[in-house]
Amino acid sequence: MRVNLSAAIAGVVLLAAGLPLLAHHSGAAEFDVNKKIELTGVVTKIEWTNPHAHFYMDVTDASGKVANWNLELASPNVLVRTGWTRHSLKEGDKVNVTGLKAKDNSNVGHANTITFPDGRQLAFGAGPGN
Repeated sequence: MRVNLSAAIAGVVLLAAGLPLLAHHSGAAEFDVNKKIELTGVVTKIEWTNPHAHFYMDVTDASGKVANWNLELASPNVLVRTGWTRHSLKEGDKVNVTGLKAKDNSNVGHANTITFPDGRQLAFGAGPGN
């Protein structure tokens, strides 16, 4: 059987183009809609990366113990379309975050709303629990 080289190349290109779609996970698979979180702390790091931006914040509990949380956001593209810039959130910002906790109970969450002390909010409509 003779294979058309152009058709074979086109098939490989289409298959490779679809792989990122297979790699994307459902937020509901990682975050529990029944485990709402509200955290107050200081932003320590921001990663403006695909497929999801992340920021990290130090949260102090009632006993004074500090835990660093990894909070997932939407993709940078979605954030920009909803009015964010790369500088909307900065290291050192004190913020209150509402969102969802990871199913594995680690210090990982999905941020839905970020509120600054002056009442200004950053939010986006893409994610579990929205």
